[in-house]
Amino acid sequence: MTTKSSTSRPLAVPAAGITLTVTGDPRTVAALEELAAPFFPPSCGPDGRSLRTPPAPESHWQLDLVRGPAGGTAEAEPDGTPAHRTWGPAGGTAEAEPDGTPAHRTNFDTAARRITVLCAEAEWLPVIGLRYARTLSRAVAIGAGAVPLHGAAVELAGTGIILTGEKMAGKTTAALSLVRSGGALISNDDVLLVAGPEGWRMVGGPRSVGIRMESLGEHRPVLSAARLAEATGAHPSNRPGKRFLAPGAVERIGGSVQVQAPAHVLIELVSDPDRSVRHRSGDHALDDKEAATVLRAYLEDAADRRRFDLIDALGAPPPSLTADVLGSVVGSLRFFRFTHPVSGWVDAFLDFARAVAPVSSAMAARTVTA
Repeated sequence: MTTKSSTSRPLAVPAAGITLTVTGDPRTVAALEELAAPFFPPSCGPDGRSLRTPPAPESHWQLDLVRGPAGGTAEAEPDGTPAHRTWGPAGGTAEAEPDGTPAHRTNFDTAARRITVLCAEAEWLPVIGLRYARTLSRAVAIGAGAVPLHGAAVELAGTGIILTGEKMAGKTTAALSLVRSGGALISNDDVLLVAGPEGWRMVGGPRSVGIRMESLGEHRPVLSAARLAEATGAHPSNRPGKRFLAPGAVERIGGSVQVQAPAHVLIELVSDPDRSVRHRSGDHALDDKEAATVLRAYLEDAADRRRFDLIDALGAPPPSLTADVLGSVVGSLRFFRFTHPVSGWVDAFLDFARAVAPVSSAMAARTVTA
């Protein structure tokens, strides 16, 4: 939906092999593009010329970001299209989400490959729109065979490291500490494993990094509350106990971000309250059976943990681990478990990660050469 006061920006979505034209108020579109960088890069330059080979028309989607009351009525469009919006699933009411996201409504016209998001709060509109765009991207990628894991992903010294673990296991703290110690962030909280001619690759997406204020003392190098606040800025999801860092803003705290990298190692983080700080953290390699159990445990149930309305509209299949895929991942990666106390463990973890990184890189190089 384009009006005189709106603009359109075509973005590439490499992980899904699609393009996405975002339409809305210029500030809203620019904000979404900033939040999505570097994962959804512009597909056209300032002169309108394509920067890359465009996909087929059936791989192009439209995302309309509309500012207005979530209870808006359906209207005919200027080009003669009749009124057709059904806001929300089955015409449901707009509701705020538990994390503080304000009330909003969405419409999915999958036949026309069009998603419309309506929200009254301007600062939230690009955030909500990007969430639906990310869900779309992940659903398409999973349908093409990608394996979604609940975990973070980091590239360190040429080694791709996936960090899995239960909630509060320290995944974000470990990932950002690796990143700020010379690594690059691929993804936080969810990562896609994608098969390629040279093996499995870790593919990230434009998901903001939620950092708990109570964990700042564990980060390495030390991360101050003031520096974090400056980096996160006015992200609408910020709250007193947790701040949210857009992927592109990771460099503001001394790190870097990249879209994908080869996968070499998976480390399951386990926080053990009974493990004394006086005792060193424990790490050990997992055998194939243990590795398969870990993969099954951290396989995501769906393309998104909240936006089931879009997943249902897309008819997207749930993620799965076939015997062949499971065997391929287990046979391609090295698996470890790192058990640690609640605090005072990150230095030991960094030493462990640095130790496995060069070994994994060397093994991968020999495999590719062979």
